[in-house]
Amino acid sequence: MTNLNTANTPTPPIAELRAVNKSFSTAGGHELKVLEQIDVAVHEGELLALLGQSGSGKSTILRCLTGLIEPTSGRVLHKGETLHGINEEASVVFQTFALYPWLTVEQNVAVGLMAHRVSRAERDVAVDRAIELIGLGNYHAAYPRELSGGMRQRVGIARALVSQPRLLCLDEAFSALDVLTAENLRQELISLWRTPGTGLSSIFMVTHNIEEAVEMATRIVVLFPRPGRLGLVLENPLPYPRDAKSPEFERLVSIIHESITTSTLPDHPIEIPVAGQPVSRARNRMESIPLVPVGQILGLLSILHDSPELSNIYDISDEIGKEFGETIALVKAAEILELIDTPKDEVRFTELGRRFVAADRSGRRAIFAEQVFKLRLFHIIIALLHEYDEVEADRVIKDIASALPYDSPEKIFQTMIAWGRYAGLMDFNANTRMVFVPKNEDAVEDPT
Repeated sequence: MTNLNTANTPTPPIAELRAVNKSFSTAGGHELKVLEQIDVAVHEGELLALLGQSGSGKSTILRCLTGLIEPTSGRVLHKGETLHGINEEASVVFQTFALYPWLTVEQNVAVGLMAHRVSRAERDVAVDRAIELIGLGNYHAAYPRELSGGMRQRVGIARALVSQPRLLCLDEAFSALDVLTAENLRQELISLWRTPGTGLSSIFMVTHNIEEAVEMATRIVVLFPRPGRLGLVLENPLPYPRDAKSPEFERLVSIIHESITTSTLPDHPIEIPVAGQPVSRARNRMESIPLVPVGQILGLLSILHDSPELSNIYDISDEIGKEFGETIALVKAAEILELIDTPKDEVRFTELGRRFVAADRSGRRAIFAEQVFKLRLFHIIIALLHEYDEVEADRVIKDIASALPYDSPEKIFQTMIAWGRYAGLMDFNANTRMVFVPKNEDAVEDPT
């Protein structure tokens, strides 16, 4: 007689993270929190896409899920049981091809079986099967240097499939390929996943490409950065093959765009403290700055000035040829400096921004310096420079780490120096690692 309770028990996820936190120690000895309270599960039979900006912790989640690294806290599960070591039912395809140049296609694929105890005959059968599955049947003896980028990535996928994993993990697997090759590989992988008898049950893909996620995934999870935390979770019921021009496809893309834009570029303005007036505790947190070079900020403003029809952030992203996350960071940098405003998904010059683009070099620097001086983060350096002629970089980096525990203090420091150098507020000697006030502003080089 069948036990009804057992029959109704749902199948546990093939891979799962529960309340996972992950921190790393930086080169300067500071703790950088990358993930915060992550709860995510990959179920049997689904294609789950984890979508987020560069640096949001997507790859760290993939590595935790597969057992390549351990979380700082929380649990990693495989089919409902605590995972110890590597998930042997999972394989990973990385962004870079990571092939051994001295090995043939056949030998590179066989590397995927090194951790498995199989006879030579079983290995040969498995390798041939994986090579045929991925469409490289005539290239067994070829070396990576003889293959195109798309074919090399096929070898990487074949190597991941040779052990017949239940879970295939893709870490930005298509981002290094040209558009047509990437599209072809995406379609072939979907077909492979949907074909019975391959042994492949689930796919977990990491991507920053919104259209790619909507095209491939049955479920999409959006990760917000600093520290990485789960945002939008979206079911994708669209039938395969999917039409990128269909209203429902475009609607899902729009929902994700809006989610990322709203979280990164909120419509309420930054509160600037006014002398003699109390500041709300809720708004008193030190705000970070995007890791964006000054030259790119100036380039964005120039494009907006020369092409006033570019008022939508998605159109701007297409125009400048950057992925959406990078465009968001660039726009946010200009907004923090109060040179543009971003109501919804629009990008508009402020009055100050118009004055900035119309000014000469010294006028621009004066405006830039005034805006940088308003940012509380820069007061860490400015206050020290008012007290001392020179300040050690390590001291500044330590203060940044205390103020912004979810950011990389070394990278923030480098960006602050670049912004401060253009503004004429500070300079940095890389040999002595000392920060100082430049004696002659005109000696400061223009950004590149």
